[in-house]
Order: sequence, then structure tokens, then C-alpha cells
Amino acid sequence: MNWKKMIAVVACAMTLTSVMAGCGQDKSKEASKDASSTEIVAYGVIDPQISAQQIIADKKGYFKEEGLNVTNKFIQSGGDMSSLISGGSAQVSFESPYTDIALAANGVGVKIVAPMANIGNTQAVVARKNANIVNGKDLEGKKVGIPAGAGVMIAIRNMCNELNVDINKIQFVTLGPSDAIAALEKGDIDAMACWEPWISNAQNNGGKLLFSGLKSYLGDKQGDVNWMNFYTTMQVSDTFLKEHPEEVKAMLRALKKATDFINENPDEAAEIIAKEINLDTAQVKKIMSQNQYQMVYDDKFVNSCGEIADFMKETNNISNKPDFGKYADSSILKSVDETLVTVK
Repeated sequence: MNWKKMIAVVACAMTLTSVMAGCGQDKSKEASKDASSTEIVAYGVIDPQISAQQIIADKKGYFKEEGLNVTNKFIQSGGDMSSLISGGSAQVSFESPYTDIALAANGVGVKIVAPMANIGNTQAVVARKNANIVNGKDLEGKKVGIPAGAGVMIAIRNMCNELNVDINKIQFVTLGPSDAIAALEKGDIDAMACWEPWISNAQNNGGKLLFSGLKSYLGDKQGDVNWMNFYTTMQVSDTFLKEHPEEVKAMLRALKKATDFINENPDEAAEIIAKEINLDTAQVKKIMSQNQYQMVYDDKFVNSCGEIADFMKETNNISNKPDFGKYADSSILKSVDETLVTVK
């Protein structure tokens, strides 16, 4: 081959390579464009326990790093999430297994794809000042205010079983959190059972923390306990999971980054979250310090869901107990990070 022909061949090869490279870049850009073209509205709650990771993933740019176009939308009460999911508005949401179990029991297609945090330590019982409640037994004969159907009753029942307290001798009064605080101050009840931020509010008014789902301050039992594991979760509709599995995986990768950030930078994370949901930073820091932010799909999480489902069935909140697999799926999280799924 003479030098003129060689130059022609090289030039042709370079042109072809350039075209192919250009096509590859176009395809890459197109794939990125497709990934971010699906607008995802992620519903959450104005609560640092339920929506911490989705806020951090947004504000720190982790969603965008994963090529996602996510808009967070927050509602005031987690109790309103069920209707948004069943109505089709909230195809991606953050709440708790309580919501998912209720939906599954009513035939709504929804799947928990990952736990977000164990908030059992913020489900607690606070006694009023001078109620003379030191040991578990001291609750017998006392009036305890508690919201109707509140999951914190699980912690109370497990405490009673472990410390030989007759739960039938405790007088439960149905009261919402704010009414319970007022009743506690007036002396109409001896203790109240609910969750944060009401627990802190009751303590700020002179109340005495007796125990939570994960810690006890009672005289006859102090330290870590296993009376109630309660989780916040990310769930998606069955339809969304089927149509957008890659987007769900990308969200989980972003949320894992957010979880790591919260654990490595708790003060900064609390400040970001407090600003986003317009809550007092000090209060948010205190609440978050009590939670275990981790996306581990383990036996403890599965058992907690089963215990909640049993409780809901027993208290007639659901007519049937759905199988765990009907409202939860660990396979997506496992494909993202298999170390996070340890359930047997």
C-alpha cells in the first residue's frame, strides 16, 4: 500500500471512529435524559423521622447525582398518606409499615422497598410530675392517656409482660397528644403515651420519661429494651415499581448516600431538615438523636411489621392480616446493596 492509500485508510478509520464515538455520546446523553425525564413526586411528612433522608437527598443533590428529577411534597400528617396512595397521587412516598399494612389489607398494591429508620425510641410513656410512678407496677391503677389505636400500646404491652405488670389494671383514656398534655398538667391523667415531639413537650412541662420502645428508665428495668421497634419506610405503588424499577433503584442509591450523611454529619443534617420543614433546630436535633437511621432490611424489621399487623388485627384496624410479601419487597434494595438485606 502506497502512502497516499495509507493516509486515505487512516482518515477513513478516524472519521468512522469519530462518528461511532459521537453516536455513543449521543446515546449516553439520551439515556441520561431519559432517566431524568421522568418527574418523580415523592410524598413525605413534615417530620424529621419520616422524611429525613428524602430531604437530605434533595438538598445535598444526591437525587440529581443519580440522574433523577425528584420533587418532594410534604403533608402535615402521616395519617393522610393512605388516601393519597390508594387514590394514586402518591406513587412514591415515605411513611411507616402501619400505612402499608392497612393498604394491603384493603387490596391496594403497594410495596415497602426499604426501611429508613427505627424510631422506636420516640414512641414513649411520660408520667406527670408527682405521679409517684417509679417501677412498672406503679402504673397499675393509674390513668394513662393514649391516642386511639396508637402503636405505642405495643411497647406498653411488652413492658407489662416482661415486668409482670397487670395491663388490665391500667386505666387507658383515649386522648390525642395535645389533649393528653393538657390533661397531664391538670392532673386528670397520671401518664401519657404517644410520640415525638409531644414526648419532649410533656417533659418540658415537668413530665418524667418512664420508657420508650427501646429504652427504659423505670426503677425495676433500666437501659436498652426491645419493647417496640417501629420503622419509617419508603414505599412505591406496584404500578410504579413495575414501570420504573431503575428509577426506584436510583432513588435507593441516593437515599443511602443521605443516610450516610445523616450519621456522619448529624448536626448539619438536623439544620438542613429543620430549615426545610420549618421546625426548631434544637428540637429536630434532639428527635433525630434518638433515632437509628439505617436502611437495613433484617429480621428485626420483618418481625416488627408482623407485630404491628397482629396489633392492628387485634384492635380491628384491619379485618385481615396480609402476608408480609404482599406489602414489602426486598429484592430492589438487595440489587442496589446486598449488604443491606440480611433477612433470612
